[in-house]
Amino acid sequence: MNGEQVFRLPIKRTALNILVLCLLLSGLSSGSIIVASSMQNAGYRIIGYILGILFSLPIFFFLFQLFQISRSKYKIDRDGLTIFWGFQKMVIPIHEIEWIRPYDQMGYAVPLPALERMGIFTGKIFFRDLGDILFFATSQQDAFLIGTSQEVLFLSPIDPQAFQKGIQEAVYLGSITPLERKSINVESPARVVRSNLGLYLPLGIGVFLTLLLFILFGFVINARDSIQIGLVRFEPASGIIIIPLLSLILNTVNAFLSPKFFKKENLKLYAYLLAYAGPVMSLSLIIAILIGMYF
Repeated sequence: MNGEQVFRLPIKRTALNILVLCLLLSGLSSGSIIVASSMQNAGYRIIGYILGILFSLPIFFFLFQLFQISRSKYKIDRDGLTIFWGFQKMVIPIHEIEWIRPYDQMGYAVPLPALERMGIFTGKIFFRDLGDILFFATSQQDAFLIGTSQEVLFLSPIDPQAFQKGIQEAVYLGSITPLERKSINVESPARVVRSNLGLYLPLGIGVFLTLLLFILFGFVINARDSIQIGLVRFEPASGIIIIPLLSLILNTVNAFLSPKFFKKENLKLYAYLLAYAGPVMSLSLIIAILIGMYF
């Protein structure tokens, strides 16, 4: 082979899917906020605002995925295969590549990532016959599985025939200057959460209870001029906004620190303590407000 070859990924279908979904989410978000703005009851108004925010959050995720994919490419030379995936780079020395095969010729169904219908093939899946499969692709059609000494790669170059030929030629010719392997983390967030439910479930519950606190705040200020919470009397009742804000701050800090502590064996206990402190405090604050409203 002559020099290096660079292959882009097919992104038209992926871009179209993402843009259509983002337009739909934008409409739902805007509609929720507009409807909420017209409501007299502050509680329902806050619910509408929260829905608007929740509908808008996936937009940023999908636009980031589109940006990441648009930057991605594969580079082949005699020394190895380099995968540029967004801001990350994975380097596979050519001597570690053991085989390459079109996906549609595998003879059995390989599990695909959850967002494959959107044209986003990213993450890591374990398959009993192949081991770990790393996905750096946008299409199932004309995709390749490349077996290495450590994992299997799922790639979808825009020119599949030239890509396969380039890999085969590079493997045949061998390396002149061996490259150092460089791996990247493509662990799916959903998979991380499922494998550590004891940590992430209370964090999620804490966030949910914080949202309930904001909604409860809306109904309180709509129904009362003042409210007694423990030894403190809030007059006007809008002063209790400090309560959901405190819950929000604590749960945000917990969501940031707990996963970091969890990665260190000697700090795992503190990670769990932080994770469970959030929902316990938020639930206590909800009970305190309810007691102040009805007793």
